[in-house]
Amino acid sequence: MGRLILSDLKKLMKCRTLWVCAVIGFLTGMSMTFLYDAAWNNMTDTANYQMVFSFLKTMGMDSDTSKQLLSQFPQEVFWQYINTLFSDGNLIIFIAIVISVYVGTEYNEGTFKNTLSRGFSRTSVYASKYISSVAAAAITIISYLFGGGIVAAIKFDFTTDVTNEQMIIMVLAYSCLYIALTAVFMFIAVISKKTGLAIALNIVIPIFVSLFVRILTFGFDWVQKAVQFWIFDTVTLVQTLYQNNDIYIAFIVSPIYLILFMVLGMILFKRQDIR
Repeated sequence: MGRLILSDLKKLMKCRTLWVCAVIGFLTGMSMTFLYDAAWNNMTDTANYQMVFSFLKTMGMDSDTSKQLLSQFPQEVFWQYINTLFSDGNLIIFIAIVISVYVGTEYNEGTFKNTLSRGFSRTSVYASKYISSVAAAAITIISYLFGGGIVAAIKFDFTTDVTNEQMIIMVLAYSCLYIALTAVFMFIAVISKKTGLAIALNIVIPIFVSLFVRILTFGFDWVQKAVQFWIFDTVTLVQTLYQNNDIYIAFIVSPIYLILFMVLGMILFKRQDIR
């Protein structure tokens, strides 16, 4: 098992898509920090804030939802920018692409078949591929945060408006959620087998479901609470959950999704006809 994991990690390091996405993620992180800063400076203007707030209300959003949406713009504090980048949808898309390409390539190049022919069990092959996928996700996350963090540090120094304990808890929550998200993305990639289809599904499914759920929140109050358990939304709500003393939700959601999709993925992988 150890040799298999080491082999997969070496293969991962040679994956061009990973490093291309890492560079693009780094540059995107820098760009998003500049954009968030410009948006925040614009939003701090009382007239602009009231105008946007009124517009959201005319679109059917209640006051609490509107305030929560507007609160997503980071304040001029280093930690708030790191926190916003952690929960940014762009980061999720980059991770989805990297994992889809990495796993899809295994099918396209017949690597899975070659590995299985060497006597490794399908369970160990799947587990090894998941571990290397987590490493790919980690590299993508670090690149994105590093790019945005450089700009934020230059503009705001290393300022923070939370305690070290709060910061550690939120970073742990994000880490657990992204580890579980990796299992979800890998499961979809294994179902798809093809890189292009995997990328499409890994991007479209979260967006479509989240959009559908958001629409339901306008008519059903209970959906507003249930959305916290949809992992793609849980990631964006970490700071809100902490402020509401509900951060435990992130630590409940993570193992549930991780175990569920790892088990489903292994069952599917064992039954696949791999060529």
